[in-house]
Amino acid sequence: MATGIDHTIITVNNYEHASRFYGWLMPRIGYSGGEHDYGTMKGWMGKGMSFWVKKADARFATDTFHKDRVGLCEIAFKGESRAQIDTLAKDLEANGGKILDPPKEYDYAPGYYAVFFTDPDGIKLEVVHIP
Repeated sequence: MATGIDHTIITVNNYEHASRFYGWLMPRIGYSGGEHDYGTMKGWMGKGMSFWVKKADARFATDTFHKDRVGLCEIAFKGESRAQIDTLAKDLEANGGKILDPPKEYDYAPGYYAVFFTDPDGIKLEVVHIP
């Protein structure tokens, strides 16, 4: 039986901000298979996986994300190298993200090097490299 995740879809309040942010981020972390736009949902293709943002229903437009609620806590993307993570971190805030914890080696596992940040809706993200 195959394992892994085929695609991830997140729902966002500000679709335009999220589209710009993820349009900048995804090619930098390996989702170079193109961008697909369906008006209220946009996706980026990676190796064997896709990542999508979807506009929130108007009923939930004032809701905000919190990592400690039931549901999603964070999304961690695999990084290619420490240098990639450092370069990405330098440009995150200028492109709509907010750094929570800067790039450094964390003690979760030997060599665990990561940056933790949020997207424009406050969704917690991480790019991590583990040799």
